[in-house]
Amino acid sequence: MANPDQQAGSSSQVPRNLQVQIPNPQTIPYPYYEDELNLLDYWNVIYRYRRMIIWPTLVAAFVAGLYSITRPKMYLATATVVPPVDVLEKQADLSGGLRAQSMLRGVLNTGSIADLYVGILKSRAVMDAMIERFDLFHVYKDVKTWEDARKVLTENTKIEVGGKDGIVQVSVKDRDPNRAAAMANAYLEELDRQNKRLYGTQATSKRVFLENRLEEIRKELAQIDTLPAKEAQIKEMLFELLTREYELARLEEAKSMPTIQVLDKALPPEKRMARGTITKTMLAGMVMLMTTVFVAFGREYIQGLRTAQAGQAA
Repeated sequence: MANPDQQAGSSSQVPRNLQVQIPNPQTIPYPYYEDELNLLDYWNVIYRYRRMIIWPTLVAAFVAGLYSITRPKMYLATATVVPPVDVLEKQADLSGGLRAQSMLRGVLNTGSIADLYVGILKSRAVMDAMIERFDLFHVYKDVKTWEDARKVLTENTKIEVGGKDGIVQVSVKDRDPNRAAAMANAYLEELDRQNKRLYGTQATSKRVFLENRLEEIRKELAQIDTLPAKEAQIKEMLFELLTREYELARLEEAKSMPTIQVLDKALPPEKRMARGTITKTMLAGMVMLMTTVFVAFGREYIQGLRTAQAGQAA
């Protein structure tokens, strides 16, 4: 008969396949040892790496502030221009009829004229004229090619359309306030000059076309006796119409009215542009702070993995 103590001992034994393996806390990798981390754990990591966090942050903020302070003073001058609505309306009346006026209103409503102005102001022809006019090869530092000069000029110039009013705004920044204002106004002068050139080319083409067409009709009218009465009448009406259009084309080609309306001319600014020293300093410090904190937690994570692996190997 079995001993009662032996029976009790045998009954307390648990089969191997039902035994629960309790892991050793020291063998669990450090990052997964705690179920959750509290603020104190985060603070402990930051405190251990405080020198690695604080010093780079202070250096980054100092360098950004010093760079902003030592940059040259810049002045911003702005000029505004609006499309010549009255001139366009006169052209629509000369072109004749409600259709032209409705098309004009559609163009003005969509703001395509203002967009056209912006495109001309940003064109290579206007930029090259500005570079030559103000000798920007000597004004801008480290500029040796036309491409470099255009790039710096683009960086110092802002051209935009203001909302739904179609007003085009040209802003130029420069170390010299007088030059900044002169360049902003020169942009508008170049816009007017390019408009006249394009408009004059179109008017000349129209005048040449009408002139050639009138010559053809005149030759046909020289043999009017051989034409049927109805066709001869049509030719005479066409000749009168083309004659009026030809005279209008000659007037358009000869006139030199301004193609833009300057709303505000640029004046030399009295105050320099804000350098944004405080903003740049704070931004640089915050970026470096977040970077160093991220690096600190990364190092802590790697160190925890190495400690865990060392414990498992032991």
